[in-house]
Order: sequence, then C-alpha cells, then structure tokens
Amino acid sequence: MELMRRAIILGAFLSALAAFCVVQDRVTAAAARSYVARQRQGAGDTVGAVMEPAIRDSVRQGLLWGGGVLAAGLASWLVVAVATGGRQRAAAGSAAGRRG
Repeated sequence: MELMRRAIILGAFLSALAAFCVVQDRVTAAAARSYVARQRQGAGDTVGAVMEPAIRDSVRQGLLWGGGVLAAGLASWLVVAVATGGRQRAAAGSAAGRRG
C-alpha cells in the first residue's frame, strides 16, 4: 500500500510539472504569434516589449495550473491514505483481538 501512496505523490508532482510546462509553452507561443502579427502590420514593437510581460504571465499561469494539479493529486493521496490507513488500523485491531 505504501508503494501506491508513493506512486500517487510522484504522479502528482510529475503531472504538475507537465501542466506547468504545457501552459507556460502555450502562453509564450501565443505571445510570439502576437509579436509576429504586430511586425507584419508594421508596428515598431521590440521583441522584449512584447515577450517580457508575456513570459511573466506565462510563468504565473503555469504556476497556477501546476499548483492546481498538484493540489488535486495530493488531495487524492490524502483520500487514499485515510481510506487505507483506516483499513490497516481495523485489521491490526482485529488481529490483536484474536491473539488475546
């Protein structure tokens, strides 16, 4: 049972990392497309003026989504830990009653 709990925690962290990477990439890519569109329209924006705020926003959004995924994963770990912990205590109690 301990292995399952560890697997849930590892899965939660890996899923949170993947969520962060995907969200951060998508937001940054959208900003890059916006920069290219502005350049085609003749705007004099520099890449730094467009991308710096976009990168800050993408990291913030990635952290929010990754944190949400991590919270959901750890909540599932807590549910499993409580459910299996109760069974283990009950089994230990009944085994002790049989011995006594």
